[in-house]
Amino acid sequence: MPEIPLPLIKGDRHSDLDYRDNLPVNMTAVVRGIKGDKGYLLTHDGLTEFAQTNGKSRGGTFNERFNKHYRVSGDVFESISPEGVVTPIGVTSGDSVCSFANSFNTQAVLTDGKLFLWDNASLIQVTDPDLGFPIDITWFRGIYVMTDGEFLFHTDIANEFSISPLKFSSSEFASDRIIAVARNDQNQILAFNRYSVEYFIFNASAPVGTSVLQVITGKAAKIGIVGTKCQTEIDGLFFILGGRKEESPSIHILNASQELTVATREIDKIISNYSEAELSTAVLESRVVDRDKFLVVHLPNETLIYNHTIGKSMGPSVAWSYVKTGVEIDEPWRAKFGVFDPRASKWIYGDMKENKLAYLDKEVASQYGEQVENICYTPIVDIESASIDQFEIDTIPGYSSSDFTSAVSLSYDGTTYGQEFFNKISIPDKYSTRYIARRLGYIQDSFSFKFRIVSSDKMAFSGLRITYS
Repeated sequence: MPEIPLPLIKGDRHSDLDYRDNLPVNMTAVVRGIKGDKGYLLTHDGLTEFAQTNGKSRGGTFNERFNKHYRVSGDVFESISPEGVVTPIGVTSGDSVCSFANSFNTQAVLTDGKLFLWDNASLIQVTDPDLGFPIDITWFRGIYVMTDGEFLFHTDIANEFSISPLKFSSSEFASDRIIAVARNDQNQILAFNRYSVEYFIFNASAPVGTSVLQVITGKAAKIGIVGTKCQTEIDGLFFILGGRKEESPSIHILNASQELTVATREIDKIISNYSEAELSTAVLESRVVDRDKFLVVHLPNETLIYNHTIGKSMGPSVAWSYVKTGVEIDEPWRAKFGVFDPRASKWIYGDMKENKLAYLDKEVASQYGEQVENICYTPIVDIESASIDQFEIDTIPGYSSSDFTSAVSLSYDGTTYGQEFFNKISIPDKYSTRYIARRLGYIQDSFSFKFRIVSSDKMAFSGLRITYS
């Protein structure tokens, strides 16, 4: 009998007179040659409670100079110990996402236009009248560099609490507003504007009393970001949510003045469901786990993950997936503002629903002990007038904490899926269990599969083989 091998990393569907991708849900692709496939799907890491905080998470950072993990939760600036002990430091009132930077002497916290500096003993608000209303901050060769959306300005080298009214400069490559600032691996300042990015260096020969920021002539890009937190660095490259003036927002990689789009057509369609005002509240984060480099895109109503390692080796079309919270009601992934704490060797995340922190737990799929829903799909397969005799999926059985069941359903139209059939795919300590289903019925012209798991345990899915007659 003929056999068809099918990938599970990305599926297909019909929608709105169009062909669309069915992205995996709470499963991410992993690069590894296994049983003839270049990669496999692994359940996304779970969340295990780490600490109780003083409010909803508004951002966090790890300060290498002080060797401390800091966060803003609600209105409170906190220190987090490796054991999960939360120590309130002071009040940093506001309700927006915070920006962080640190010098050799202080930790800076920018919240709702107010700048606070913590010197490991006192939390002091900067009250210089020339501070204005900054929206983002970074550290650069002895100075804090900020933007208020119109200008770049910085603190005095001799006094971090002082801003000179003469030390302002502008990004004049285009007339668009400045949205964010960052520092790259070449120790240059990037001014992220709405439709452009301009680069600056430290000019040690700048006249006394003037800005030390000097634009790099000829180094700029005609692409920008839609919101202050719509940029993050991975592997020495900046990933951005934005675009050129004449195009819709998308996900791009910015490398100096060159850009590469990594969003697929499906991701662009998801992004297009939001207005630019809504997208301006999005948050992009990066994470590296077991050499896999992830981009996490927190949109207002959903969370997307891009595996940059998969994207480089197999292409962006198989590198995207959803992560979510909830089974019956879909919610964006509740974890946000991840910080890797080297003292605890954990990725620690704030929580969008409760006043607590969680660590990314590779041993479970559950979130705070609650089961999660994992879904993967196959492409649409054309087989005319045939019967599916059986299918088999390669898994890693026997390691689950309890009997592990998957629901499988068939679609004959690429749009709707029929009745679910449940198959046991893992029994504790039974390592030779095979996931096989037989006599699945007659196919008139095409079909596709959907596999759904609700469990606290992790599972890996690799090859799917279908036998028909």
